[in-house]
Amino acid sequence: METSTFTRRAVLRAIGAAGLAGVAAAVTGCAPTIGTAALPRIPAAYDGPPVRLKFWNGLTGGDGPVMRELLAEFTREHPNVRIDMYALPWPDFYQKFPAAVTSGLAPDFALMHNFQVATNAARKVIMPVDEILQTVGLREEDYLPVVWGSGVYRDQRWSLPLDMWPDSLFYNRRVLERAGLDPDAPPADRAAYEHALDALASSGVRGHWLPAVDPQGVGRGFDSLLWQFGGEHYSGDGRAATFAEQPGVDALAWQQSLIRTGWSPRDVSGSDASMAFKNDQNAFLWGGPGAFINDLGSVEGLDWDVAPLPRIGTEQAAFSGSHQFVVARQPRFDADRLAAVVTFLGWILANSTGWASAGPVPARLPVLDSPELAQMTAQSHVAGGVEHIRFYPLVPGIAEVQTSILYPAIGDALLSLGDPRAALETATTQASFLLQENAEKYGRA
Repeated sequence: METSTFTRRAVLRAIGAAGLAGVAAAVTGCAPTIGTAALPRIPAAYDGPPVRLKFWNGLTGGDGPVMRELLAEFTREHPNVRIDMYALPWPDFYQKFPAAVTSGLAPDFALMHNFQVATNAARKVIMPVDEILQTVGLREEDYLPVVWGSGVYRDQRWSLPLDMWPDSLFYNRRVLERAGLDPDAPPADRAAYEHALDALASSGVRGHWLPAVDPQGVGRGFDSLLWQFGGEHYSGDGRAATFAEQPGVDALAWQQSLIRTGWSPRDVSGSDASMAFKNDQNAFLWGGPGAFINDLGSVEGLDWDVAPLPRIGTEQAAFSGSHQFVVARQPRFDADRLAAVVTFLGWILANSTGWASAGPVPARLPVLDSPELAQMTAQSHVAGGVEHIRFYPLVPGIAEVQTSILYPAIGDALLSLGDPRAALETATTQASFLLQENAEKYGRA
């Protein structure tokens, strides 16, 4: 599934866990206790009679066929294990997965986003997986601290990281060159980025189409900028929002300046920005490798590349997510099925180079450093910025706060060009109320 460009392991391991802001509320709460509290002991590998597993995820795009091919490859090597993959749109997955578990119809294992792990751990619909770490070959020294810690909630590990997908700077080389800019030297800081936008404007190109009508896309850009300006989204206990403090105001004000200055059209969507990029009418896209690498790579004649996000604030930082494997809680575990699950998880985490063709880069540093990923130009360029990735804090319900309150507020402020502080203060009040509700809903430590 994955690999990398140069030997970054020593450098990356030296990076602290700065991206792990905040810890979580509690696991108890009103969610029912289902099945056993710990996984039973299993052998190192499954070598029993034929078994058929159910695997749920939200891989309904171009990443789905990549995962299916990996499953087929695993089955060719392990003919006694068949894995049926069920891909649902992510919103449907997160709604139906807990219901399936509570009704006793859970899949054997699933793939979910890192920022949903704490929520599902608090709901008690996934199992702690500390007992299988050695069996699947996970070692702390093989991961960035922010990634290693992303599956740990209340001192237990609930998920196994597969990948990282940091927001990155995708740039149209032909458009830059036409504006007199060096297509081999994408802007890496605010001064260079704004200089490039000015040069592009002089050539008649609005260089950064900000997708204000798509809260998800523009909100993740805000996340990166908030961290770059030295801010955090939430208090350390996860009970109060802090994005209305000065770093958040500075981040939103800079986004607004893209529109006020004319560097971006005012009312565009992510698809508008992508289409303009493909037609040489736009120079820059901010987004994740899973969304863009294969999409842009399929456009014949498009001359593009990718680099880490430019540093607009005082710190280098970029939003990132991670797909993580979880083991679903069962009314009763079947030893053969569980052993087969663990055998597959160990295999795919060790042989994840193929997954990189879906766009994300490997979470596991030995795979990230392999020669195979170095041959994937776009992925290796994305991997060059992973030491600066940041994750949301490990707070149950955090994704709901981001998507239902913060991101719409960012979108509204960009569409209206209203006062950024006022917009963020209103969102902070609403978010803090929801965080308090979540703390009660999911219990107290």
